[in-house]
Amino acid sequence: MSLDAHRLLRNPGPIEPYPLEPSNEELAALVGLAVERIVRYDLNTLGGGPLPGVSAAWAAWDPASAVEYGDLGYRRLREALGRATGVAPHRIIPGAGADELIRLVTTSVVGPGDGVVIAAPTFPMFGVEAGLAGASVNTVTREHPSVRQAPDAIRARAEETGSRLVWICSPNNPTGDAHPLDELRRVADGLEAIVAVDQVYLEFAQASGIHDLDAIALQDELDNVLVLRSLAKSHGLAGARIGYLVVPDALAGRFDALRLPLSVGAATEALALGALADASAADRHGAIVAERDRLAGVLRGLGCEVLDGLGNFVTFRPGDAPTLAAALLARGLVIREFPAPGPMAGWLRATARAADENDLLIAALEEALR
Repeated sequence: MSLDAHRLLRNPGPIEPYPLEPSNEELAALVGLAVERIVRYDLNTLGGGPLPGVSAAWAAWDPASAVEYGDLGYRRLREALGRATGVAPHRIIPGAGADELIRLVTTSVVGPGDGVVIAAPTFPMFGVEAGLAGASVNTVTREHPSVRQAPDAIRARAEETGSRLVWICSPNNPTGDAHPLDELRRVADGLEAIVAVDQVYLEFAQASGIHDLDAIALQDELDNVLVLRSLAKSHGLAGARIGYLVVPDALAGRFDALRLPLSVGAATEALALGALADASAADRHGAIVAERDRLAGVLRGLGCEVLDGLGNFVTFRPGDAPTLAAALLARGLVIREFPAPGPMAGWLRATARAADENDLLIAALEEALR
């Protein structure tokens, strides 16, 4: 028997997997706390618990439905998402979270020898999937986390490398800033590449009063712009795994044929429909934005450098990031620490959760930083 079965794979070389997050149970065991004491400020999930519409949908769901397949065409789900986004349902491509759709876009557009441009630092999955597809990653970096890349620099990088795919996260994770539509247009207009815009934090930017960001508006004039959205952050369905891609009309049939037929389960579809029908979601977004601004103000008052963000999180730099992150973890409060060396070394990111949860974090920050 061969000692190296990798020879049988299309790409036998080393690959870079997505960095896995430890579970609540693992973190609790690490610091010697009950698992109920763990509060996750590192995953940007929706604070305040499930929306009422989600709870109602879960209570009404018949477990007998798990025995049967759901609707392969996602008719009701696509109609609901179409109403929410203002586009025709056939342009909506549902998937099991944004991650599946990042893979769908990547494998549909690039393969071995192709180039992918990524405005970094950003969501690591863009680079991971490019590597798995055998494509080369061409990054456009920042001079400072607070200064986003100029659109002309992103476009020039795509043109000079002949890249077929460009990823832009707007609002960006982890920096929180966003590209207005005119900047996205300058990247995409006339570029012979797919420009995929990740907008899973868009609802929080809109709740912040910023309305010139929704890249779906560009699809009426540009046939190379794809928009990635999700109900994980905005509607509290991270555990249910539901994302969606909005594509121009010219690409709708192709991406509908490329998608997996049943990656979104019937239970998840029911929860998504409940979430989309819940008018209180907008109120929750507003409350989270107010909590984000409160947390940012506290951190500035404690002497931290804080980025002006539009998502549901605050990215900041204290005097000693590793020591602060460890002190918070000892209390069961988990925040995101970025690796060193790296563009975000020395920075931390904290999800703005509900007010009572943020009270815990703020009290711990004040004790540690004063």
